[in-house]
Amino acid sequence: MFTIYKKGLGVAARVSVGVVLLLIALFAAYSLHGALINLPGLGFTIPLVGIPLSWGLIWSFVFFLFCLFIIAILVGFVETGVGKIDNTGRGVVVFLIETQGELKKVSWPLKNELIGSTIVVLICGFVLGVYVFGVDRLVTEVMRLLNIL
Repeated sequence: MFTIYKKGLGVAARVSVGVVLLLIALFAAYSLHGALINLPGLGFTIPLVGIPLSWGLIWSFVFFLFCLFIIAILVGFVETGVGKIDNTGRGVVVFLIETQGELKKVSWPLKNELIGSTIVVLICGFVLGVYVFGVDRLVTEVMRLLNIL
């Protein structure tokens, strides 16, 4: 029932998106636990870690497992056998595979080109910043002379 869709294709894109979504899910579950921290405990502690078991911890764990399942479907690690869910997952996987394929076609700049372009951008940014600062000072002084400020 659970199989990997297009195994071996778009691995870098799938893993990258999966890791980012996993971090977001982990943060969301932690935030949910923080919001539900005041729910009553069950009177048990989790062995080995000594954390008291509460409803907030249980709900945040269930939420995290649900997020893991959704992430697994979206990045194409599993096919569920449910048509509508699998079609959505396949669409995302095809997009990720095509994205990785397009990135292989990109003509990446050489080191010298990259350094030169970076220097040009930094100089243009500095000149633009000086220009905006000058215009701001000029407008401020004109407004002071007119007693608007």
